[in-house]
Amino acid sequence: MKVLISGYYGFGNVGDDSVLQAIVEGLRDYEPKINITALSNSPKLTKELHGVEAVHRFSWARIVSKMIRADVFMSGGGTLLQNITSKRSFLYYIGLIWLAKLLRKRTVVFAQGFGPLQGKFYRALARFTLNRVDLITLRDQDSFDQIRKLGVKKPKVYLSGDPSAILKIPRVEEGRKILSLEAIRTDRPLVGVAVRNIPKKEEEKLYRALSETIDWLCKAYHYEPVFVLFHCPEDMAETSKVINHMQSKSNVIFRMCRPAEMLSLISTFDLLLGMRLHSLIFAAMNSVPMLGISYDPKVEAFMRSVGQPYLRVDDHIDFSKIKNEVESILKDKKRIRTELDEKMKELHDQAALNFRLFTNQFRSRRRVKKTLIKQ
Repeated sequence: MKVLISGYYGFGNVGDDSVLQAIVEGLRDYEPKINITALSNSPKLTKELHGVEAVHRFSWARIVSKMIRADVFMSGGGTLLQNITSKRSFLYYIGLIWLAKLLRKRTVVFAQGFGPLQGKFYRALARFTLNRVDLITLRDQDSFDQIRKLGVKKPKVYLSGDPSAILKIPRVEEGRKILSLEAIRTDRPLVGVAVRNIPKKEEEKLYRALSETIDWLCKAYHYEPVFVLFHCPEDMAETSKVINHMQSKSNVIFRMCRPAEMLSLISTFDLLLGMRLHSLIFAAMNSVPMLGISYDPKVEAFMRSVGQPYLRVDDHIDFSKIKNEVESILKDKKRIRTELDEKMKELHDQAALNFRLFTNQFRSRRRVKKTLIKQ
């Protein structure tokens, strides 16, 4: 079977790279001889990281050529079908689905988040398109509800989970090695911090509140702060804004980590303050107590799914609110770790469901076709 995959790949984003890595590993577990090609912003890097063929995401002649040869087109992972960050991005991803349908390819929207999607034209286009794909799996309840509300009825829609949860967690020693190479002291508890860009009107208050919280953790509980860059180097600009408000010494992991390295690194933390979705997913996978700072409904959806606290990025967030949430977490760390341990199997099973559904939908049809040819 030949599969062509689109997504936000090849941009140096650890979260999206972990999604592609999980998709590749999951598909190969079910079908070892599967042929996978990914559309990427950096084909050479994607090929090196994931061991798949890769085509530049805007090389249309090659995309059409690969699409013609593919058995299945997968719009895979991430939150691709939304127009809050970019209307052009939505049209790109929905356009790829239409190209697949025009070429009479079987199509799957795989383990995605959905929305927010604003505007009658965009919602109508999404409804018309999604009612014509073969399979839809969604990674969170909010996305599932939004798809139903949109009026998608023809393909069966399944609630699954983020594919990253099937990844094997490396030994904690690998993370400690990274800390050692970065000269970060480990004789204190570590608080990991993962920030990202948000609207300018909100960033000053939030970053100041985060810096005050980290300073308080350092003084009151002797934490050592470690900033991790999930989108390197882009996240460094936002990290610097937080550090500039801080009085305490901080550490930044400057290296571009692969998903396995970041998973192991986060396993060394005693607490995580995360704005990046996959920083929180990785913390949950490692049973690390966490506080989500939500800039997007997908963060809230995930934190609710694992029963952990979060605060929305808005005008009301301040030091006292973050401090109160963190204090509650610190008082109950043992229970939280136990709860996350129990959630891990559920996260893994939800992620694995994507691959079982894919195999049932597409491999069975291929076998029927072969049988008919033999007859």
